[in-house]
Amino acid sequence: MRRDLVSVIIEKTLLDISKETCSLVEKRLFADYYCRFSDCYSHPEHLNTILKEIFGNNYYVITDKIKAEIEKQPLDKKLTKFIEVLVR
Repeated sequence: MRRDLVSVIIEKTLLDISKETCSLVEKRLFADYYCRFSDCYSHPEHLNTILKEIFGNNYYVITDKIKAEIEKQPLDKKLTKFIEVLVR
């Protein structure tokens, strides 16, 4: 369930920017790491790397939005670790 929640939050955050942005990040995740948004729960470093490559120093705007949405949920160790890795 947490995996699906994180996937939806990532996708919604990127769609809020634009459909093209969401599509670009999704394509890069698959091309570079053969992973989907749902896989980012277990591998947040992949999303972190892709966001840094695409948005440069402005990646934190997106990671902060994802973090804020996730923090609305009850946190456990795995979600806390996800957030730590994502915002590095």
